[in-house]
Amino acid sequence: MKFQILNSTDNELQLVVEGASEALMNIIRRTISFEVPTFAVEEVYFKENTSVLYDEILAHRIGLVPLKVDKGIFGMKDPKIELTLAVEGPRDVTSADLKIVGKGVEALYPKTLLAKISKNQKIELRAVAIPGIGKEHVKWSAGHAYYFHYSSKAKGTENLEKLRKMVDAEEIGTLKNQPNKFILVIESWGQLEPKVLLKQALDKIGANLSELKVK
Repeated sequence: MKFQILNSTDNELQLVVEGASEALMNIIRRTISFEVPTFAVEEVYFKENTSVLYDEILAHRIGLVPLKVDKGIFGMKDPKIELTLAVEGPRDVTSADLKIVGKGVEALYPKTLLAKISKNQKIELRAVAIPGIGKEHVKWSAGHAYYFHYSSKAKGTENLEKLRKMVDAEEIGTLKNQPNKFILVIESWGQLEPKVLLKQALDKIGANLSELKVK
C-alpha cells in the first residue's frame, strides 16, 4: 500500500492511497474515528451552579471540549487531568475559562460557548479528564475520515456529441474509477495532527493483526 500526499494543513490531510481495497479503506476510516485514544472530561464535580443550565447539561458541554495533551501524559501509570472552573455573571462562559491543573494540556477552541450567566449567578466546579476512544463515546474521537475512488480519464474516443449539445461545459469526457486507488481525506478536531492520527490508526490496525496472529 502506497501513500501520496496531495494537500496538508493543520487540521486536514488529503492523500492518494494505492494498492488498497474498499474493505481496507473502511477499516482505516473506522480506526481513525473510533480507535485512536485522546483525553476528554469524564467526571464533573459541582460545588455551585446557579445558572439556568442543569448540572448534567453543563457537564456534557465541558466533556465535548477537545483537549490537546502532550504524548508523555498518555504513558503515565494513572493518566488523569484536572480542570477547574469558577465564574460569576453577568458574562459568557467559554472553554477559555477552564483552568488546567498542570502542564502539557491545552483546551482547544477557546471561544467555545459553555453557558451564559446573569448577574449574581455562579458556576464553580472541578472536572477530571481521562483517556478513551471514540468507540466508547464521540467526545474521545480525534477526527474523522472519508474516501472515494480515484478517477482518471478513460482512454478511447466515445461519441459524446449529444451530451455536448445538452450540457454547457468547458470539457466533456469519460471518467473511470481505478478499483485499487483511492482519495483519503482526514479531518482532525485538533487533538492530533492529521499525519499523527493516520500513523496511530495504522499502528493500531497492525497491533490488532499481531494480536490475532498470536491467538
